[in-house]
Amino acid sequence: MITISHVVALSVNKVIGVDNNLPWNLKTDLSHFKEYTTNKIIIMGRKTFESIGRPLPNRINYVVSNTIDKIEGASVFKNTNDAIDSAKNLCTKEDLDEIVIIGGGFLFRDTLSITNKLVLTKVDCDIDGDVFYPDFNLGEWRELDSKSFLKDSENDYNFIVSTYERIT
Repeated sequence: MITISHVVALSVNKVIGVDNNLPWNLKTDLSHFKEYTTNKIIIMGRKTFESIGRPLPNRINYVVSNTIDKIEGASVFKNTNDAIDSAKNLCTKEDLDEIVIIGGGFLFRDTLSITNKLVLTKVDCDIDGDVFYPDFNLGEWRELDSKSFLKDSENDYNFIVSTYERIT
């Protein structure tokens, strides 16, 4: 079975972005993100791609955009369904087992119903932002593991990285 996961950091009030940037500095979480997504297919929306500024190395980069036609080092799709279908086909062909959705808000919303794994960085803050993670029912998910991190010189807030699998 191919896993479709969301990897996202969100505040207590579900903010995931502000002005096309992350609303915090969490170096430890960025390292976790890099480790988790390396050698996997990642799918992102145009704004997420633009905020990163380049295809991420050692990953298969898919970008969903109506306005960009071509990106060197990434595959561009006009809609989410085409990106997911292509990623599933590539997983089968290349013996890969996971497709990772990395943002932004629209892509998380549009794929939540087909996602079977969540890797959530729950940031201990209530913060202003303009992009939010969609509402979901945690009762439909089982926590597999969780690890806490404390605020320090490299991390603006305390946070917990939790992994869930869908149970319904």
